[in-house]
Amino acid sequence: MITRPVADIIEQLELDGDTIVTVDRLASVMDEVGATGSPRMLAYELQRDGWLGTLRSRGAWEFLPGSRAGSYSSGDRFLEFRAQHALRMGWPGVLAMESSASLLGLAQRIPDREVIALPDDAAFPKAMNGQWRCVRIEIPNEGVTVINDLPTWDREGLLVGIGIRPSGYKDTPGLGQWLSDPPFDVDTDKVLRLLASASAAARQRTAYLLQASGNREAAHKIIDANPPTETAWIGPRSQGGRYDSVTRVSDTRLHPYLSVGGGS
Repeated sequence: MITRPVADIIEQLELDGDTIVTVDRLASVMDEVGATGSPRMLAYELQRDGWLGTLRSRGAWEFLPGSRAGSYSSGDRFLEFRAQHALRMGWPGVLAMESSASLLGLAQRIPDREVIALPDDAAFPKAMNGQWRCVRIEIPNEGVTVINDLPTWDREGLLVGIGIRPSGYKDTPGLGQWLSDPPFDVDTDKVLRLLASASAAARQRTAYLLQASGNREAAHKIIDANPPTETAWIGPRSQGGRYDSVTRVSDTRLHPYLSVGGGS
């Protein structure tokens, strides 16, 4: 039987629309409704009674509201990602690559493993090992947006992230498909700002991706701002592929999946 204080806590979690519950969150709600006791013991009690679902992230649980008519998970594929943000204020993880493309409505399939971007000095959470993939790319905040309470690269951030590390986008056919579905409109000035501290090769590859998408005006603007002096590569440095003389990019990986644009 649920006691009145516990019922009040569950009601508050439902009213607030909580998806992830942490010990600190329970302590806050207990204080809000005037309940006493240990938040951690309350978490164990709520888990035992089917109100909290187990996650791999220690100290965090999925809230299972009564509206689901049973202890059923929401099936949200980003639960562990949400948990890490709930557990660590200011944690810098951002959805990236295929995960970002999926949230932005570009990719037509869900990735086999979700992808986050982290700076070099941030540890990859143990709870995400095996089920998630990490790329070590730090896109400026201007290239990050929030969708469904999830921080993710926006269109410009995604394009620049792929330009920085094209090997980080594993679904090459999928990339070619959505990139070839014109028009791939971007804020070119924003792309240039995001590329400000990137390498010359990253700028060339980003321009090539834009040109391949049919956005030649944006590609030329990037190249005109930083004329290339050497060849940059997308894919392994091998014979064959496509060489684009405008961006000076040799593409041995992506070009078979592109249906618009083209090199010379």
